[in-house]
Order: sequence, then structure tokens, then C-alpha cells
Amino acid sequence: MKIVAYKAGGDYCCRPDTTLNHNNSDYWCPEGVSLLKAVPTVYTHIDKAGKCVAERFARRYFKTVAFGCLLTDASGGVSEAIATSMDFTSIMDMGWMDNPAQTTLKFEVNGNEIFSAAGKDYSEDFARAIVDITRRSTLRIGDIIALELGEGCTVKPGDTITMTAGEKTVPIKIY
Repeated sequence: MKIVAYKAGGDYCCRPDTTLNHNNSDYWCPEGVSLLKAVPTVYTHIDKAGKCVAERFARRYFKTVAFGCLLTDASGGVSEAIATSMDFTSIMDMGWMDNPAQTTLKFEVNGNEIFSAAGKDYSEDFARAIVDITRRSTLRIGDIIALELGEGCTVKPGDTITMTAGEKTVPIKIY
């Protein structure tokens, strides 16, 4: 299983499954990491394998959407490939949204709102990402696509990230 972090411009990278923090656990920075980049995401699980998926079929590859966050090393001097592979940095257990178009998403750091969205379905965004990703990579059942929602922000030990999707709120403390 891999996690595909997909940016709005079409760039993407694959994260190993060791980056998955599926229990909404607090995050302990590895030694030497003093600054992180936190990016809010919506994500989905892939329900069927695919390669070179045509746009008209892309919506068949996923069913549900959830809210999460990706963390990377922003301390400087670290290549992007290494920065995206730190253990437990893909925070993805907010629960599935029954109706994403009617769910308000909020992403805050220390009580300051960084991102907020409401009234968006994301189906077309995921379909476009699936078409783009499968041109170069095979998706398997269980893979996760995480669509980055903006640039995010930097966080450091002592900060608290709070993610809210509808009625569910998850705080993640950075140590």
C-alpha cells in the first residue's frame, strides 16, 4: 500500500505506508527535526486496481472521502524524497464524510485558522488525480490518494494542529 500525495499543479510523490498515523496519535519529531510543514488534505482509498485509467471511468475507483494532514520535514537541507518519508506523518483517520459537499473542513494551528472549506464534493478532483497518476503509476486496491488543499504552514514542537470535519474534531500535538 502506498500513499500518493497529490498537489493541485499535478505533481505527486508516493509515501510509504510507514508514514501512516491512523490512530490520530500525537507526533514526536525525530532527532534533528525542529520544523515541519503541515498541509491539510482530503483523501480516499482506492477500491480497484488501475493503470492508464480513462477520465470517464475514474470515479469508479473510489467511493468515500475523508479529511487529514500531511507532515514533512521543513528544517532545511533535507531532500523532498527524504522529507516525505518520515514515520507517522500521514495523519488520516478523521472518519469518512457522509456528504463531503455538506461538510465544513477546518484546519487550525494553535487556534489560528489556516484552511477552511465548505460545500465542495472533491469527486472531480480525485477523478482528475487518478487519471494523472495512472498515466505513470499503477494504483492498487488499498492505496490512498491524498489531495493537498493549499500550501499549508510550518509547525514546530509545542504546536497543536486541530482538524475538524463536520462534528468531528481531532487535535494532534507536536512534540
